[in-house]
Amino acid sequence: MGNWNIIEKNINKEINFLSTSLLLSPYHQNDAIKCNDCLFRGIGILIVAGKVKVRKIIFKNGDIWDANKYQKNVGNEKPHGAAWHYTNMKIIEDYFKRNNYKIEVEPNLHYGRADLAAPELNLFIEVGTINLYKLYFNLINMLGF
Repeated sequence: MGNWNIIEKNINKEINFLSTSLLLSPYHQNDAIKCNDCLFRGIGILIVAGKVKVRKIIFKNGDIWDANKYQKNVGNEKPHGAAWHYTNMKIIEDYFKRNNYKIEVEPNLHYGRADLAAPELNLFIEVGTINLYKLYFNLINMLGF
């Protein structure tokens, strides 16, 4: 067991990372837990305990999704509107297909659905905003993804 101060510092580091990296959905009327601070802390504890792994992908020299070929479709759309969401799902789907991965659209999770999944990578993808309760609930109930 580690020093309490070190553990708390690590949990707070993960909470900060999550709170600055995730774009949260404004909808949470059906969530059993409506406390974002509580949910961030729960996810932070899962990460520090080694139950969940997080990796931020940083890329340089270009766009990882090759969105330039889609620019005509993305440029004038309202962020997070239906057309924007669909276009970005297609960009991500095409990226994985170009790299020889099978993609599932709207796969079932323990609670709700994801936008996309790459089963070979045990990866679920949400495009745009994410429901924090749904993320937390799935993290504590699903294994190996």
